[in-house]
Amino acid sequence: MKEIKPKECVVCGEDFMPFKTTERVCSLTCALAYAKSDVDKKNAKAWRKEKKIRKEKLKTQSDWLQDLQKVFNEFIRISQKGSKCISCTNDEPTDAGHYRSVGAHPELRFEEKNVNLQCRKCNGYWGGNLIEYRKGLVKKYGIEVVEWLEGPHEPVKLSIPEIKEKIEYYRGKIREMKKKAVV
Repeated sequence: MKEIKPKECVVCGEDFMPFKTTERVCSLTCALAYAKSDVDKKNAKAWRKEKKIRKEKLKTQSDWLQDLQKVFNEFIRISQKGSKCISCTNDEPTDAGHYRSVGAHPELRFEEKNVNLQCRKCNGYWGGNLIEYRKGLVKKYGIEVVEWLEGPHEPVKLSIPEIKEKIEYYRGKIREMKKKAVV
């Protein structure tokens, strides 16, 4: 068993013999004073801030892309709120569905005209319902845009700073749209 050593009370500064290794105060009076103080709250706040910084340093490019995808999808959902499913005209679409898939066409992953609101059935269960999706795109943007989406594109490899920049851009757009919706 580990030997417990004398400690210094964090409130009054006197030495005391703790019963447990986690004790920080010498008496009930000091415990009450410590509970009323902001010492632990300040330490916890500083720790949360440091932990957030550490986590960000450990993120890979893939992690940052996932973060960007979440923000981008939220942007699509808010910007197209009130629209019907582009594939089947369902009144309550919940997904941000890609016409050209992320796996096959990563260069179009964050192209706003490639991503539109879809219902869960079309996007998930029917694999995008692409024939009807294409018809919806032609109606919404015109045949030129659809042919451009279907055409060849240069590969895009975003660096972490570019990804962070896009995250901030879309977060700003989301904030603007939410403010307009409230007013």
